[in-house]
Amino acid sequence: MLSPKSALLLSTITVTAIDGDLDENEVAIINRLDGFKTSEDWDSAIAVWHTTSVNDCIPMVAEALDEKQQRVAMANMVDIALADGFLDEAENVLLSAYAKAFSVSDAEIEKIVDVITIKNDKSLF
Repeated sequence: MLSPKSALLLSTITVTAIDGDLDENEVAIINRLDGFKTSEDWDSAIAVWHTTSVNDCIPMVAEALDEKQQRVAMANMVDIALADGFLDEAENVLLSAYAKAFSVSDAEIEKIVDVITIKNDKSLF
């Protein structure tokens, strides 16, 4: 069974790895979540990721998190997916699967995407 923290880390690992490209901005977000160190939660998340399909990770993560934690995980996954400036198809499909498992509405996802887009807009500076 995953702890809430290891479930959060697992969700972010799956989004980072889904497109086959590991961007340093994506890794920085995960590092920020885990305090820039290897922890028991990190080890647990990595162990599950190495032995479990992405499709099987989704319900495991959903089960380990309460509703508020799921929203935090969703926001962090969107942040990671948009860290390189665009959302590719694999990331979009995975985020949709998590949104369904978390019962997150399209309106909630839109709000999250809007905030992350504003947060990541460096063109104004």
